[in-house]
Amino acid sequence: MRIISCASYYGSGSSAITDLLSEYDNIFSFTDEEFRFVQDPDGISDLEYNLVQNFNRHNSGRAIKRYKRLVDFYAGNIFSHKYEKYFHGKWKEKSYQYIDELTDFTYKGSWMYDYLDRGVTFYYLTHLPTKLLHATIWRKQPERFLNMLPNEVTYCSHPSEEKFLVTTRKYIDELFGSVSQGFNNVVIDQIVPSTNLKRYLRYFNDINVIIVDRDPRDIYCLEKHVWKDGMIPTDVETFCKWFKYTRANRDKELENPRVNFIQFEDLIFNYDKTKNQVENWLNLSTSDHKNVKKYFDPSFSIKNTRTWIKYKSEKENIAYIEKYLSDYLYKDFD
Repeated sequence: MRIISCASYYGSGSSAITDLLSEYDNIFSFTDEEFRFVQDPDGISDLEYNLVQNFNRHNSGRAIKRYKRLVDFYAGNIFSHKYEKYFHGKWKEKSYQYIDELTDFTYKGSWMYDYLDRGVTFYYLTHLPTKLLHATIWRKQPERFLNMLPNEVTYCSHPSEEKFLVTTRKYIDELFGSVSQGFNNVVIDQIVPSTNLKRYLRYFNDINVIIVDRDPRDIYCLEKHVWKDGMIPTDVETFCKWFKYTRANRDKELENPRVNFIQFEDLIFNYDKTKNQVENWLNLSTSDHKNVKKYFDPSFSIKNTRTWIKYKSEKENIAYIEKYLSDYLYKDFD
């Protein structure tokens, strides 16, 4: 099973590739849901760092608990159905199995962060009895501490890099293989980031990544006037700094043969040529493209290009972007 994933810089249009590939008969697509558990904070990359590269008696066990908490969050609940619906109720089960395979042993024990993870108020309130005891009957036992979490479990894990990678690859393949209906090609959105890919690709037996980027003028205008998500700065000077900051390693990432780059606008204005490039790179056959333009229609997506033209008030800001982000502008617009 080969995983094909799209990566972006937020708002840069990677879903266009996901939609395009969903039109092929020999590809199984997990829709546009983002499966971020590999790259997110407390995800698999952080887990490897704390278990393998920066192992110690405290942070390794806590890293497993943090990953377990991330698993629980991504499982979803009655208010927000997340991964469990995609994995037919097996997301948490298989993730807990993965945790068990990485764990050397456990015991009942706790430390400071087990209290702090429950909140600062909980941490201080549960330390009050110990302070009172030190002031009275434990005055001669300053090192003694009243255990307020007697059933807390501490995880102990220190796998080799090889074991961690083998276990992780097996986990990911079993997760997606269990629901991908036997397809050899599986499209998963955002399972890896657009940076530091040399690290992340190690977690997969077989993966290709397509990084998608977009003209900064459109991203700026869409965020400021349409999306308004607050994830992208709309002060133009800060926006330009942010844009360069998020793409600082882009050229280096593209040196990897398993990584390709697509300009969002090329999917619209050079549709046939760009589609053929994607097919050739992924060894896909045009004959398998049965649902042409069913999910990605350039005639619809073109409405989200050159948006700065209709926002006359942004003339000065667009001129600033064109000056400071000239290397990132889509040249065919000129």
